[in-house]
Amino acid sequence: MIEDNLLEEAIEYGIKKSARYIDIRHEENSSMRVGAEDGEPRECAIGTEAGFGIRALVDGGWGFAAFSFSKKNMREELLENVEMAVKLAKAKSAKVELEGIPSHQGFYKTKVQIDPEVVPIESKIDICTEASKRMKENGGIAKSYASIGDLKVDKTFFSSEGARIHQKLVFSYVGLTAIAKNNGETDYFDWSEGKQAGYEVVRDWDPISQSDGIAEKAIELVGAKNCLEEETTVILDPDLLALVVHEIVGHPSEADRVLGTEAAWAGKAWWNEKVGERIGSELVNVVSDASLEGYFGSFKWDDEGTPAQRIEHLKQGVLTDYFHNRETAKAFGKKPNGAMRASSYQFAPLLRMTNTYLEKGDAKKEEIFEETTKGVYLVGQKVPSIDSRRFNFQISAKIAYRIKNGEITEPLRGASMTGTSPGWWSSIDLVGNDLDIRPIPNCGKGDPMQTIMVGNGGPHVRGRCRVVGSRKE
Repeated sequence: MIEDNLLEEAIEYGIKKSARYIDIRHEENSSMRVGAEDGEPRECAIGTEAGFGIRALVDGGWGFAAFSFSKKNMREELLENVEMAVKLAKAKSAKVELEGIPSHQGFYKTKVQIDPEVVPIESKIDICTEASKRMKENGGIAKSYASIGDLKVDKTFFSSEGARIHQKLVFSYVGLTAIAKNNGETDYFDWSEGKQAGYEVVRDWDPISQSDGIAEKAIELVGAKNCLEEETTVILDPDLLALVVHEIVGHPSEADRVLGTEAAWAGKAWWNEKVGERIGSELVNVVSDASLEGYFGSFKWDDEGTPAQRIEHLKQGVLTDYFHNRETAKAFGKKPNGAMRASSYQFAPLLRMTNTYLEKGDAKKEEIFEETTKGVYLVGQKVPSIDSRRFNFQISAKIAYRIKNGEITEPLRGASMTGTSPGWWSSIDLVGNDLDIRPIPNCGKGDPMQTIMVGNGGPHVRGRCRVVGSRKE
């Protein structure tokens, strides 16, 4: 843990060098991942990184510098990089204004039952080996993979406005993949679980006990009929809904995309200037909430020192709010709402979604199916394809099932849902009372790309769209 007096000195030095505002993040991160393939150990990776990220605002221009203290005296190197951030800020022509926020001081850490580091790596490897072995032993499985991992983030944030924040976050995850072959066809089924928590995530999901089920899904999938192409009623499970919410609500709700200052990776937002307009049915309530404990998008303060909070994006189908940092909040006449994060000390923070999900409704899961005479049940997230404004989309499911007279019947492969954002959200007529916020480990944004963890999901939900398959009736 870095000493506070060193950060205090660096802040004072930046102000003396003419910075109007300066903040410093110090991070120490450690990660572990093990894996096995076909019953044999294949991977054991342990990594660490530590360093400083420094932002300075001078005459309305941002400067950013980052370094890992490996060359010489830490104090000397920190002050050199503070000066570098100030010099870079002076070279900028933009005139940035920041919305004011209270200065917070505090400490937060993830609630952990079992510290991942106390569990021997050999034990984790043994679990992966056995889980992949059991999957491979199912007839028809060509390849099987199992992995267990964790990430620890120790982050300190100081600002010239008086913020003094320390957070220690722990993430744990586990995943299984089975690849099946049948009559010249190949397909796969995978599943993962993850939380902001300790090794209890692995213990509770128990990958060895899950292995046969994952293998059976892969075998079922490779032997399934190809999905038809049709306009129909669809029911989405929480995992596929997570990807839909992620792509067509989460990303376009980032205010830098709305303003047009960020446009990498399908980076625009079709609903700029549409706050207050109806986007979906009255059953659609999409929120983000980083203050929820235990998810991949959970924290206490963001990387500007703004507290985590609940944000309403769609309320009864009406667009209500975006993610805001201090800069976009000033531009929109709003308040920052705790959504600025960087993937590591090496990068300046960006506006990012947190735990973004469709809130649960009143319908029981079984009632959603019982009230569906004909349709398709889409299960699990696979691959998204989104236009540059995130208006049109095509998102594929891991596996699908035909629904007939309220019953789940034959499995289908190759199914994707396609439509427009307002078309999909307006079609929703049943929202379940279940809720699952899924772990998303690799949300990407920016150029250069920053990958962070977020939470997305919701309940089972029913609507209408075109289901795209590989053949027509």
